[in-house]
Amino acid sequence: MRVFIVFLLLSATTAFPQQRPEFSEKTVEIDERVFLPYTKGEVVRKIDGPQKPVLDQICSIITSWDSIAPPQGVKVFCSGFDNLLEIYFLPYLFEEGNRYASEGGPNLSITVNDPNTIGGSPIVSGIFLCPQKKKDFHGYPVYQNDHQEIAIVYKKTTPLFIPVSQEDYLKALIANEEKKAPKDLKSDYLKALKEMEQVYEDLLKTDAEAAKEFKQGIAEFKNEIAKNGNQTGTTELTALLKKELSALSAEERNRPAYYAGALAMEKFQNVSGLVPFASREKGAALVRPNPALTNNSSANQIQLLVISWSISPDNPGSYNRGRTGFDLADDLMRKLYREQHIWSKIFSLCN
Repeated sequence: MRVFIVFLLLSATTAFPQQRPEFSEKTVEIDERVFLPYTKGEVVRKIDGPQKPVLDQICSIITSWDSIAPPQGVKVFCSGFDNLLEIYFLPYLFEEGNRYASEGGPNLSITVNDPNTIGGSPIVSGIFLCPQKKKDFHGYPVYQNDHQEIAIVYKKTTPLFIPVSQEDYLKALIANEEKKAPKDLKSDYLKALKEMEQVYEDLLKTDAEAAKEFKQGIAEFKNEIAKNGNQTGTTELTALLKKELSALSAEERNRPAYYAGALAMEKFQNVSGLVPFASREKGAALVRPNPALTNNSSANQIQLLVISWSISPDNPGSYNRGRTGFDLADDLMRKLYREQHIWSKIFSLCN
């Protein structure tokens, strides 16, 4: 009989692992700040834009989670626009008789149907260092890009990334530099030079000494233009990049690009930051996010989810500091990270 009672107690503990405290306005002082960890919070939604129905679906699943339905000790703020949903957990503080939510707190970001968000910060427009797989998130891969860890939820077999060739990368760099140059640089230069040469011809007829000095000024003008940009509007950097591209053989142009930045510039005396293919282990592969991950015909359906977290000071998978003060919100976000049934519902929306 005693064994049976113990079994029932263990079963009850499993079924109801932890009941949160009752709602109250009890205050707790931590590091000279007064918190309200037991107060009944609220959920605030501000979601708009063309992807509102999709973002609302995801938000509804998260806000139905029993740990924040309703929230305790925190305000849940859901902000959505275009294809980005952000959910913040903001701890409540108490000051001068008033309750208010913290201005900052841990947040969850979910981007819908945007392949460009998987790359991080581009080396040049549309080209990124290839993110590296670190672990799994409820059955989907987590990649580390140059900015943060991201979970990528995608159910098809299309490759996430497309390799970038050395030629593609150099051409992208050249195009970027040429875009920076004023479009009318050549015409402005030629117009100014023509006017200066006319002044020189007029001076030559009346004052040879002054004409000689003015001619020296024309020469200095030409030298300055050559230093900062030649007559076609091509900068010195652009010229060096074009020279680097022209030096590659047809085979080298088609090889995958590997980037090492300043280290490559120093070791291989180039301005692109590329390492030769034979030394690729010294660099990181350059890739483009695959645009075929999504298609416009299914724009109103979830095809790709990119999920990231902001939680201080650790990532949500390893965080465990309790629920006091600001840590209350971090602890809640960590629990959400681990809620398999919530994420299974969200993943089921993805085609």
